[in-house]
Amino acid sequence: MTNADRVAPYSQRDIACAVKLCALLGWVGVIGVPIFSHAYRIGLDLNSLSLVFWYALFGLPISLFICWLLVKPFLRIMMRRKTSYVRAAYWGAGIGFSLVAVWVAFSRYRGWRKSQESKTKSSYGDGKDTIEVNGLLTDYGWWLLVQNSFQFILICTLAALIVRLIIGPGKYDLPIEAKQ
Repeated sequence: MTNADRVAPYSQRDIACAVKLCALLGWVGVIGVPIFSHAYRIGLDLNSLSLVFWYALFGLPISLFICWLLVKPFLRIMMRRKTSYVRAAYWGAGIGFSLVAVWVAFSRYRGWRKSQESKTKSSYGDGKDTIEVNGLLTDYGWWLLVQNSFQFILICTLAALIVRLIIGPGKYDLPIEAKQ
């Protein structure tokens, strides 16, 4: 098989566009939706607009950095073949689950280390209930972690579907011999 037969269905430009779209859609899902839902419930005031400005100023570069660092390798693998909506949803959920797994492992290890320090006593909550005591999550804290994790995976899945809608299915698929 010649190198001409092994052309990928997505160009490097398509991959770069997909990463940028993932960053923007991730930011909208994680930061934008809560801000705009708050503005919808309470009303759009100057404070809400200033929060959107500051979250965009700092949140978008962070989102871009995270997507270029962590999401791009997954997208490069996924975009080696043509992508259907089912495949995009599957990969979006997988990427979201992977990011959540890394974050939970890191944060729970940090919480466990904090719980081993006998001199430090701390607890915090969200105004409704206590979330964490001495680095260990309470039942309510675990519930919030599961809920937020599920929402993040859903945001990643929806972002992947929107990226697939915008980028398209790919120009062509590799021959069967090249897939092996």
